[in-house]
Amino acid sequence: MNQRLTALLKGSGDILPLLFYIFVTELAIMELLYPLFSGLGVVRSALVDAGIVVVIVALPLWRFFQRVAPGEEDDLEGSRPAIMLGKTLVAIFMIEYLMMLLLPHLLPNAAPHTDSLVDALLTALCSAAPLLRFLYLQRVQRLKSPQVEPSLRLYILLLCTIFLSDLSEDMLFPFWPERHTPSNNVVDAFVTTVWAAPLFWLLVVRPLRRAAQSEKKRVSAVHAQVVEPIVTVDPQGSIRTFNPAAETVFGFRAKEMIGAQASLLFAEGEAGLADLFASATALPGQASPAFNEVTCRRRDGESLVMGVSISVVLLEGSPEFLLIMRDITTSRRMEQALRDSEQRFRDIFDQSEDAILFFRPGGSDIVDLNAKTESTFGYGRRELLEGGLAQIVMPEDLAAVAAAIGTIGEVVDVRQDFAGRRKNGEAIVVSLRGKVMALQDGPVTYCTLRDITERVRMDEKSREIQAKLIETNKMTSLGLLVSGVAHEINNPNNFIMANSELLEKVLADTLKVVAEYREEHPDEELYLAGIPSGELAEHSMRLVRGIVDGSRRVNDIVNNLKDFARYERRTEKRDLDLNQVARAAVSLLNHELTKYTHHFNLELCDPLPPVKGHAQQLGQVIINLLMNACQALPSCDRGIWLSTLFDQSDNMVRIVVRDEGCGISREGSQRILEPFFTTKLDKGGTGLGLAISESIVREHGGQLEFSSEPGRGTTFSVGLPAAGQAG
Repeated sequence: MNQRLTALLKGSGDILPLLFYIFVTELAIMELLYPLFSGLGVVRSALVDAGIVVVIVALPLWRFFQRVAPGEEDDLEGSRPAIMLGKTLVAIFMIEYLMMLLLPHLLPNAAPHTDSLVDALLTALCSAAPLLRFLYLQRVQRLKSPQVEPSLRLYILLLCTIFLSDLSEDMLFPFWPERHTPSNNVVDAFVTTVWAAPLFWLLVVRPLRRAAQSEKKRVSAVHAQVVEPIVTVDPQGSIRTFNPAAETVFGFRAKEMIGAQASLLFAEGEAGLADLFASATALPGQASPAFNEVTCRRRDGESLVMGVSISVVLLEGSPEFLLIMRDITTSRRMEQALRDSEQRFRDIFDQSEDAILFFRPGGSDIVDLNAKTESTFGYGRRELLEGGLAQIVMPEDLAAVAAAIGTIGEVVDVRQDFAGRRKNGEAIVVSLRGKVMALQDGPVTYCTLRDITERVRMDEKSREIQAKLIETNKMTSLGLLVSGVAHEINNPNNFIMANSELLEKVLADTLKVVAEYREEHPDEELYLAGIPSGELAEHSMRLVRGIVDGSRRVNDIVNNLKDFARYERRTEKRDLDLNQVARAAVSLLNHELTKYTHHFNLELCDPLPPVKGHAQQLGQVIINLLMNACQALPSCDRGIWLSTLFDQSDNMVRIVVRDEGCGISREGSQRILEPFFTTKLDKGGTGLGLAISESIVREHGGQLEFSSEPGRGTTFSVGLPAAGQAG
């Protein structure tokens, strides 16, 4: 509204010189030609005066319109300079003509100079209206300001036309009789109608027609140039308009679609069109059109996803549906592809074998996690998002893990193992791998957590097994070495034994000679190697017997070693005396037993029924049990007992090894018979002794049992079937 007012004020300022020029021209004509006008009469004077005014002001008006009229690129209908000049001159002619007709009635007794002045002034003022209208009407229209409602404008124009027709009729036809008879009234009405017809055409019909044509052209131009499909459909579903954009999108020509059913454009046919109509009429008087997303189809059968804005409009008195469409197929496909991609990512994310956590870059706040994280640590999603790392990381590792996650960058990756915990308190070992990942919403810190507790445990067990295998290999090599050393010792020992026996005979004969010599020389004292001859027999025989006993003992030890190291086939079982096997084992371990304890007790039941088996294997069992007992003693003051007995109730011969050592813990008791399990790895334990012993006893049809009390000692019992009872 302010723009319209500004344009009108600017126009008033532009035409003031023209109005002043018209005023001066009319005043001069009236003053100069007043005697002439007096003799011509009112009508003729009005025609002459109006014609002279038009001729005089034509040139200034032409120059003025050329200066202010719009250019060709902005040319609107009726706004070219020539047209504007013609319209303005006609208007000025009519104004001056009417003024000349009206003044005698308005000022019947006015002086000539007053009459001329009033005529010039009224002519100038009335000319302002057509000048403003013809010059600035198009400018105001381009401002798209609201216009006077057509019905009101038509009403005003009709009243003005009737008024001017009746007024001009009386002035133009002064000779008309004044009597009001029916025939005169009819003729008067007819003349008024004929006289008013051109005015109706000029002032009412023609402007309205031009306005309608202009509006139609404007709507048609918009309809044709808009880039989105626009279709109007009548209530019966027939297409009334089909713009070029619709032709391009759907592949149909407008000529073939006008009058066709709009259901051809929809994949659901008439049902789809009915849904659109229903959405447009569901809310009567709604401020904005209804928006629908529907599936349409092109002429070639290709499906299109269209966003359709539909509203009800009134055209030529009948309602129609206006459909403004937009092809959103590409965007919907992209959205669907994005949803599919997000779903695939979520599926992979949730089905991963590793726990996955997303953190805010530069920090350790959890922003997302997968299902594996919940199952790994036992917490729900909300608990992990609210509780954070503190719930799944041991306190001693929490600061280091949070700092490591916070330092992850585009270049810096993190690989770290830490102590974790589950919701039930179970401790686990977790391997962390992290890096920065770019997602749609921005970068995030991507971390995978893997429970490696079992792998770490297996690695530790593998290292233990490897160490024990090394010890076992060393023991195997030692066994071969012992076998070789025993063989090498046996040769010189046999030489010693043979010579000591010969030396014993020589000594016996020598002592006889010495005795005879002493009988012959009783007063003479004889010394041999500083030993008086009287004491020679006792000392020398003890020395020789010691050599012989020692040599035999060495021979027994060597034989026991050779028997222990000798490979025996399992089929070579024979009747054995366990007491003899026990003595041989004690003989081999005599040095170890005296080293670890001052209180070794050997309690053998005699007689003892024989058992069937391998002496070397059963001896190995006793040696293993005695060595374990020795290593369990905290000091030499603690004792070890090895005993044998016969249990008549189940006809079992038993070997019992008891010690006063440190005992076995409850956890150790559950694993003591497992291969490679040992609590004495630092003392050379391999964890194979008891496992091998239990296997040997089981192969002999027996049982290996034990009982222990931590801090007070352990008892191992080997039960073997007496001969004739073995499996």
